[in-house]
Amino acid sequence: MPSYLVTGSKGQLGQCFHSIQSEFPQYQLLFAPQSEVDITQVQTLSNYFKKHPFEGIINCAAYTQVDQAETDTDAARKINSDGVRTLIKFADAKSLKLIHFSTDFVFDGTKKGEYLEDDQATPLSNYGQSKREGEVFLEKANCPSVNFRVSWLYSPFGKNFVKTIIKTCQSKTVLKVVDNQFGKPTNGIDLARAVLSCLKHPDLFKNKTYHFAQGPQTTWFDFARKITQLIGSNCKVEPISSLAYPTAAKRPPNSALNTQRIENTLSLNIRPWESALEECIKRIRENE
Repeated sequence: MPSYLVTGSKGQLGQCFHSIQSEFPQYQLLFAPQSEVDITQVQTLSNYFKKHPFEGIINCAAYTQVDQAETDTDAARKINSDGVRTLIKFADAKSLKLIHFSTDFVFDGTKKGEYLEDDQATPLSNYGQSKREGEVFLEKANCPSVNFRVSWLYSPFGKNFVKTIIKTCQSKTVLKVVDNQFGKPTNGIDLARAVLSCLKHPDLFKNKTYHFAQGPQTTWFDFARKITQLIGSNCKVEPISSLAYPTAAKRPPNSALNTQRIENTLSLNIRPWESALEECIKRIRENE
């Protein structure tokens, strides 16, 4: 049975993979938290590999504190850039497969329309830059490797926009949400399911990068409004400009990802974000 190491297993995406492992009995997923496998320390990878050999790595380990990365640049780069380079060296030496995840924040958001995989990446933030550096290392890897760029990730796990809106609605009657930033929400469980369903596809490693996101594109404001509708909240969502809501890190005004490559090459059908969101909220409610 093919086995894959899932790094960063306690993070949001790692938990998404854990939640659907029973759907893919053909694979053995080995879940390792940072305390057990630190991707910046090759010795922890070697020690784990000796005890539990695996043929591939699904790297869910990442520094995701976008605003904090503006002042904690070294920490972001250590994981998102240096850590990826460490994984690549290990995978190259052992001839392992490597699946990695990146972000829409590698783009500056000035493009009219959706971003393609080969569009120029010009990050606006330290977080985006650290993720881009990891991508560049991966592009030069010798091992079978692939990078999934995703946007606006949410799930029933960890900290994310959907859970924040739900929690905030419990204590506030009015929410002000940015309405001039465009993108595509992505259900993390759908992403994990898509990745596992593609592991044996003969063309998986044909391209170094795929975009995975759920259309149609929307704004944070409309996304928040849909969340409040689905939870039956009376909380009023009001639009504001990003200029009225300054953040430490600059965000791209448009980061909508085009997904035609992954849909055509890997024969994936990506459902709309509204359907994926509804299912996620049901699961959050079940876990309450």
